[in-house]
Amino acid sequence: MMRITGGMFRGRRIKSLPGEKTRPTSDIVRESLFNILGERILNCSFLDIFAGTGSVGIEALSRGAEKAAFIEKSGFACRVIKENLNNLGISEKGMIIKSDFLKGMRKLESINAMYDIIFLDPPYNKGYASKCLEILSYSKLVSPAFIIVVQHSVSESIKVPLGLICYKEKKYGITKLSFFTGVK
Repeated sequence: MMRITGGMFRGRRIKSLPGEKTRPTSDIVRESLFNILGERILNCSFLDIFAGTGSVGIEALSRGAEKAAFIEKSGFACRVIKENLNNLGISEKGMIIKSDFLKGMRKLESINAMYDIIFLDPPYNKGYASKCLEILSYSKLVSPAFIIVVQHSVSESIKVPLGLICYKEKKYGITKLSFFTGVK
């Protein structure tokens, strides 16, 4: 079990996934992420890619996001996200897409979805972070004043595509959060 670190559901427990196939975002990293995002989270649309348990998107909803979408390829993980949303009574604010990140992003583009904050937590050191950023740099998924946050290994170097700038980085042990926005 994990707990929500802030907002209307602060302290509530949500289900996590058993085993070592997923690497849930720790309470400390989640709390820091949302402290950095601050009031930008209020009434935003939030996209959680490589969602796992959905803890980051659920935390966004707890802290005032208007809606959240979750892209996750594991059917079991998607069922856990759905159960967590139902248990908190916020299932109408969440959209779960059982898909790999590429197809999930295409599906959201096809329905003209747009997001203010996009959170990526891909498997570490596999190149997915750079690939996602490349796609997002020209995607219709990003709103005009977007923020993309990538959770990755401190040893992983991320290729920043044209059109994006990294404006902040924070380290937590072996984990790093990198914050991106569009070039003005």
